[in-house]
Amino acid sequence: MSFFVDIVTEDSFYENLTLGVVKILESFLYVKNVRVERRNGCETTAITSWEQRHCCTLPEDVKNFYASIDGFLLQWNLEIAGEEFPVGCMEIGTLSSLKRYSNKDHQTDSSKQELDNDTHKLNEITASSITDFENPNSINLQGNDHGCKMFEIASCFPESGMAKVYLLYRMKQEEESPTIWLHREDTNRWYHLANNFTVYFRMMLVHLGLPLWQCCVSGLSLPPWVEQVYFLVGPHLLPSAVEPTETISTSMWNNGPTNVIDPTIFKGKEGKQKSSKKK
Repeated sequence: MSFFVDIVTEDSFYENLTLGVVKILESFLYVKNVRVERRNGCETTAITSWEQRHCCTLPEDVKNFYASIDGFLLQWNLEIAGEEFPVGCMEIGTLSSLKRYSNKDHQTDSSKQELDNDTHKLNEITASSITDFENPNSINLQGNDHGCKMFEIASCFPESGMAKVYLLYRMKQEEESPTIWLHREDTNRWYHLANNFTVYFRMMLVHLGLPLWQCCVSGLSLPPWVEQVYFLVGPHLLPSAVEPTETISTSMWNNGPTNVIDPTIFKGKEGKQKSSKKK
């Protein structure tokens, strides 16, 4: 009896992990220098230690991810007028960076009341599957001791200090798997992104690591320069309501003078040809 062992090479592992998105990005004329940072997986003891330290059980897909690779980073540049700019980024933080969210602001009585209402709203939102990302449900959570535990798994490039992605646990319903949420620190609002880590990772691949793609999915407005990048690389990923920003070239094309050709010039030419034949 013989046994056949299929050895997965490092190249094929990253090809399967990214679902071929590297080749898709390299097919765009404006996209340059697509690169994936290769990392080793985490030890089982490190994953168990994290769970014991935070009193949380990681979902199986998250465990399998960190057992295979300690975080993920794919970057690409956008070429404009012969110069390259670092624009694209897909990132999942390392296991050591999976830290709990904490809000240092003090709460007032009114904010506590708002928190209780939003916690109830959170339970309603996460209880059902959300597929309409253009009409997001957002909540306002202040503090981390009112029924939720949030752990940062990624940041929104290039606004890493203003928008971050969290793995959110509901402490009252520990049997449920944690969901993925976007947090805008400037407004302190939370937006539901995905029901599990696998769905979020696939969403990241589908959106090609475009800037602030998490905000785009949540229906939040994007800076004009980011919209222009979307129109170059992935216009189909923008909401249908977004239209290209008018530029000088498009204005001249749409509103410029129209060249009208006088059809009599062809008649004159035809008449000259006939007269020359008669001679």
